[in-house]
Amino acid sequence: MKILRHPLFMRPTPESELEQAIDRELRALPERSAPATLMPRVLEAIARREALPWWRKAYTAWPWPARMMFVLGSGSLAAFLLYFAWGLGSGLSLGALSAEAQEMAAQADLAGGVLGALGGAVMTMARAATGNSSLLWGGAAVLGACYLTTFALGTACYRLVAQRA
Repeated sequence: MKILRHPLFMRPTPESELEQAIDRELRALPERSAPATLMPRVLEAIARREALPWWRKAYTAWPWPARMMFVLGSGSLAAFLLYFAWGLGSGLSLGALSAEAQEMAAQADLAGGVLGALGGAVMTMARAATGNSSLLWGGAAVLGACYLTTFALGTACYRLVAQRA
């Protein structure tokens, strides 16, 4: 006959006792040694992964320009698909949507041309500044004067507003 214990006399944490017993038994087991062929196989697998070209590796191992191009391209594709899905859902025809898309592409091409020209001008100025240090210091002085002027005007405007309040 099995003796039943009253709940008041039961052990408070049987889970922790079970955990300790399992831990004791597992620690008593002998250490298992790895097969002799394991280390060369692991090193060979690591060497194979290192030899892969960057586009076959994980995204985080890609060079940052490739990652930025991927993000830009996939974002553009997602925006393009959302634009067409939204337009078709609104009842516009495919011809009207493609005409709008061509107009936006022309504006983006114009903006790219302007940014390319500005970038070229900045690069030309940077090349000229590396040979002439007075030009570099003059540009730094102009930028510093612009910053201080902006700071001074902001302070003056704040004081004017604070006096009126």
